[in-house]
Amino acid sequence: MRLQPSARPRPLAAAAVLAAGVLVAGCAGQAAPSGEGGEGLTPVSFALDWAPNTNHIGVYVADALGYFQDEGLRIEILPYGSASSPGLVSAGEADFGIGGQASVQLGRTAGLDIVSVLAVTQSDTGRLVALGDRSDIARPADLDGGVFGGFGSPLYGAIAETVIVGDGGEGDFEEVVLDTGAYEALSQGRIDFTLSVSTWEDVQADLDGHPYTAFRYQDYGLPEQQSTGVISSDAYVEEHPDEAAGFVRALQRGYAYAAENPGEAADILIEANPDTLGAAEELVRRSAELMATDGYLTAQGREVGEVDPVAWEEFGAFLVENGLLVDAEGETVAEAPDWTAYYAEDLAG
Repeated sequence: MRLQPSARPRPLAAAAVLAAGVLVAGCAGQAAPSGEGGEGLTPVSFALDWAPNTNHIGVYVADALGYFQDEGLRIEILPYGSASSPGLVSAGEADFGIGGQASVQLGRTAGLDIVSVLAVTQSDTGRLVALGDRSDIARPADLDGGVFGGFGSPLYGAIAETVIVGDGGEGDFEEVVLDTGAYEALSQGRIDFTLSVSTWEDVQADLDGHPYTAFRYQDYGLPEQQSTGVISSDAYVEEHPDEAAGFVRALQRGYAYAAENPGEAADILIEANPDTLGAAEELVRRSAELMATDGYLTAQGREVGEVDPVAWEEFGAFLVENGLLVDAEGETVAEAPDWTAYYAEDLAG
């Protein structure tokens, strides 16, 4: 499964962004109606960005423990398919979905009707990675002159360049768009480095016995971002304010439970997805523990799910400075929008 950026659920890589990316496995199968029974409950649809993984753990916890029912809601989880989660939400084909900070900043500027309603991760889960057995790669500057495996968005190349330059390199590399799994491309020598999701892909690499050499973006100058989140649309929030508020409250309870009880939350996620995660129990448990204990689901001074306005301002400035923001007409945006309009602060604290 490849997750990222909210990004990268393309194959999710990247934490990036438009996908929050990760990796791995294939897509989920059929829609997963939850909340058995459901008489008298209001249905709410939720679009995944990739196969079920620990980025979604609070959703499955809230469903299993009845938090949505407490709000008078019944969730229908829509599996990841060819259409992106932001695209489905903007088109009104899903009420909510997975979408990280960067995907909202890029997508809303480009004309999508999407708005962040909850920050799943309080920090960036993305990393710049190379194979751990590459003795010639010990720091980002060593990646100069190499081949970067990207995922089709200019954002990913800009992230790689920023990290390399931040380490004193030139940021000079060839970029190719991956048509296969990142590890496969790395192991075959088709690429020298790529982006990964530390809370999933890097855990999988460790379990497989080929750990990555990983560089945290923010150690080399990239602004912090809340790389995975939950989105809705202005249209839905305005037409269904009570349901939107109730849904976010339930999600906050779900992710708070996962932060406090990662083992139990992992069990819930696996039990809800036996076909996709039944053979990956160790991966799920280690990932859930990492997210709970390493400051991804929680941050000092903020409620679970709460937006960090500083991260939105500073990462937004990075997007503008690198010419990555375009409007609905495809014109480059030279001045930062009012980022406070990109998240529904009143819904998640």
